[in-house]
Amino acid sequence: MAAATLSTKQRRKTNMYENGNALHPTKKMRRQTVIQNDNLVPERPTYQSDNTHTVPPKTNDVAFDIYSRLPRELRNRIYTFCVEGSYDNDVIVRRTAVDDTHRFAYLIREPCGQHSYQWVEDPLTACLKREALGGDVAREMLESYYWTRTFKFAHHELCLLGPFLRTDVFGLGIIPAHYIRRLQIQIRPLDFAFLLPAQRRSEEEQCCKAVEALAAIRTTRTDILIELDEAQDSLSDAEYKHFSSEAAQFTLKLRSVVETLREQGLHIIQTMGT
Repeated sequence: MAAATLSTKQRRKTNMYENGNALHPTKKMRRQTVIQNDNLVPERPTYQSDNTHTVPPKTNDVAFDIYSRLPRELRNRIYTFCVEGSYDNDVIVRRTAVDDTHRFAYLIREPCGQHSYQWVEDPLTACLKREALGGDVAREMLESYYWTRTFKFAHHELCLLGPFLRTDVFGLGIIPAHYIRRLQIQIRPLDFAFLLPAQRRSEEEQCCKAVEALAAIRTTRTDILIELDEAQDSLSDAEYKHFSSEAAQFTLKLRSVVETLREQGLHIIQTMGT
């Protein structure tokens, strides 16, 4: 009987080792947890190259996305922000270094210090190219450039006014006369008074022809300011009185030209400078 009892205990002990899961649930849970965690560990994603995420997109790719995905109203807001001057929106039109009347230098104010500025060539004009932005975006941005800037012509640069208004400078099919909204012209009648009569008449005629070139503007939304600068400068009172009478005759001719342009629908403001 003792042998039978021992045999039964041995069988139970053997069953305990063979069926340990049933007798030790904690060990079973540990094994299941290990197996489940091994199955849930995600693999690290692989990338072709981590450096590709640091390379900025090309300018023409961004320009294409802007043109193809955004409406014109929103694109105009972006263009207006891009072409805004760092100091103001004034642009002085000058001759280029090669002295070609159909190529122009656009000078803008650039801050240089807390209360000072310098005139530099507008760097934006180098970006308004088909190669950099694509034809569509370059044209629309150039339109905004003409819309938002005030273009100024000094007295000694009046010969550039006509070519500027009629010339497609950037080769994008955009004529300034059709798009500019603000134009300022400076005329100094006293500068002609010192010349000999024949030369003075020639200079006065060229000045009037330059103003007549404003007829190329086809929109009444363009504000044109003609400033007649009759400052005395270094002239004595006697000299100023003598030359002023001759300058007044030229001013009358100029006003006649301005009135003709107004009759054609141009919005011209004429002021007298001091």
